[in-house]
Amino acid sequence: MKSTTYINKVDETGAEEKTDTDRNMAVMFEILRRKRQVKLESFILNRSSFAQTVENLFALSFLVKDGRVEIVVHGSGSHIVSPKNAPAASSIASGEAAYSHFVFRFDFKDWKDLLRN
Repeated sequence: MKSTTYINKVDETGAEEKTDTDRNMAVMFEILRRKRQVKLESFILNRSSFAQTVENLFALSFLVKDGRVEIVVHGSGSHIVSPKNAPAASSIASGEAAYSHFVFRFDFKDWKDLLRN
């Protein structure tokens, strides 16, 4: 996955181009749709790039926020990522459903530790 472009660009026809983050999210969701469950660390880890691992975590955060993905702690203590049906816009607008967020501390040392596993 490539670096992120944070601003959507509009071409002359008025159609929005997908950002790198949008593309990363689509790829990640497709992987989850096929595999159904993936360990968090194996899902986001790029063994040759700390920056790409951070980009993967960034894209995953949007999937969680949008309600398209959930992260649960498995009985073994592993964090498991799986797809889910996002709530309808009307459910969010009415307050019936809410956006989800997560906080994840991750630095270069954490990435190095993941490489050892």
